[in-house]
Amino acid sequence: MPKSFRTSGTNLTRAKTHNHRVVLEIIRTRGPIGRSEIAEITSLSRQTVQNIVAELDAEGIVEMHAGKASGRGHPGMRVQVRADHACSLGFHVDRLAVTALACNLLGDVIWSGAGHLAAPSTASANALVRDLVAQFRAARPDMADRLFGIGLAAPGPFAADAEELQHLTSTADATTFTEFGLPDNLTDLSGQLKLPVVLQNDASAAALGEHVYGIGRSFGSFAFLQFGMGLGAGFVLNGAIYPGSTKNAGEIGHVQVQHGGRSCSCGSRGCLERYLSLHALCERLGLDPTARASIASIEQRFEAGDPEILTWMDEVAPYMRQAINLIEMMLDPDAIILGGIIRPDFIEALLRRAEPFLPRLAPSAPGEQRIHVGTAGARAVALGASAAAVEALFAPSVAELVLSPA
Repeated sequence: MPKSFRTSGTNLTRAKTHNHRVVLEIIRTRGPIGRSEIAEITSLSRQTVQNIVAELDAEGIVEMHAGKASGRGHPGMRVQVRADHACSLGFHVDRLAVTALACNLLGDVIWSGAGHLAAPSTASANALVRDLVAQFRAARPDMADRLFGIGLAAPGPFAADAEELQHLTSTADATTFTEFGLPDNLTDLSGQLKLPVVLQNDASAAALGEHVYGIGRSFGSFAFLQFGMGLGAGFVLNGAIYPGSTKNAGEIGHVQVQHGGRSCSCGSRGCLERYLSLHALCERLGLDPTARASIASIEQRFEAGDPEILTWMDEVAPYMRQAINLIEMMLDPDAIILGGIIRPDFIEALLRRAEPFLPRLAPSAPGEQRIHVGTAGARAVALGASAAAVEALFAPSVAELVLSPA
């Protein structure tokens, strides 16, 4: 299997920082692991790996311990990340609330918090994020000084500049966070928190959450469909998230499926999420999509076998089939995973109605399952946001290697 850039090192002198990140990424994701194994995976020399591990050990980032004895001789030393060396906070900002999770370097959840938004706006979300960071620091004083970064995940699309913001706000409804992506907003929030802040759309964060914690660990490349008030997609390609140039990759909900159809918050008409989303179902059932009780009401009615919900599923199943076919034809992923803010059996029922799925160009192996329901659960977005903060600091970057001065 060809090596990913993220797990391949280089012996060039200029790439020392890159090599440290490569080795640390291997230790973080595959530890406990032997130094010879790291050298084999990364194609770095054993001496280079030994030197890097020694530096990381001296800095307290990793720790060494003896492995299990096998045959004659002394057991080899194994290296793993020190879980309590640092932590990150991940925030899932949706239209109704903010969920926060703090994770250590091994991905263990060490704190959680949540709060309801005063209004579905960037300003309200920023205020709640600041409050939750303060709550974490008060609840975990032992880790407060070890908090190194913040990951934010929210529904897109995000505006990258003032011109784009003007366009989006002229068409958007009250369920979008277009200002989140503005450089000034992220810079201001980072300055107030005195921490680096990274942003992803919620579908990309959910994909990363599944990749690190869920069924996505089984696949090198997959697409994640986030089924919520909107419909988004996140892409893990060769083990790395593809965010897009403006962090808006995967806005599949705004693919037009009905010419001249229902008006959409993006300014277009007939977009996919105007038919296939919980927002569309709320409209069908006469529920308020901005009310916290609406999701619970849908789940209760679904559990009771409400014929209106089942009829809606039958009507939108062709759109689900079309979305899956579009992703498979464009990306040829190992799998497509579905998740969201609704209970998993709701998504399973919708998928059953979308069967049989359209064929891929490459025939599937007998018994091969192409479509899966996510296993990271409702916390996938917040977990992915936390992991994004870790990756921003530790994961290898090709730009760093190519653009850094010699």
